[in-house]
Amino acid sequence: MEEAELRRLAQEARRKLPDLIPDKIEQQQADRELARALNEPPGVAKSALMDALVSYEGLRRWVAVDVDRSVGMLGEVTSPIGVLYACPHRDYTVVRDVPPDGDLLCPNDGSVLARYSG
Repeated sequence: MEEAELRRLAQEARRKLPDLIPDKIEQQQADRELARALNEPPGVAKSALMDALVSYEGLRRWVAVDVDRSVGMLGEVTSPIGVLYACPHRDYTVVRDVPPDGDLLCPNDGSVLARYSG
């Protein structure tokens, strides 16, 4: 999926956040992440937009509603599927296509994110 389409999805997601994420705090966090990704310069924002669009369960479900916008299609068809990392307090998640060199930290409380296994 091209960056322009990801930007369109992120903008639409921001408008629909109250319907996608019931928790007000998570809505605010998701909105900040989407806004941060949308503020990335054109041509280099694709990764940030992809991360923001799959960082919360409500957003992932919305993106996956139809085949054209499925989470797997956010990247190149030949690229590996990302790994979901979650805060132990379940207030932050992030997807990484490549395993991190060190620990990933939650921006909310600084705790180490763990690989989510369901």
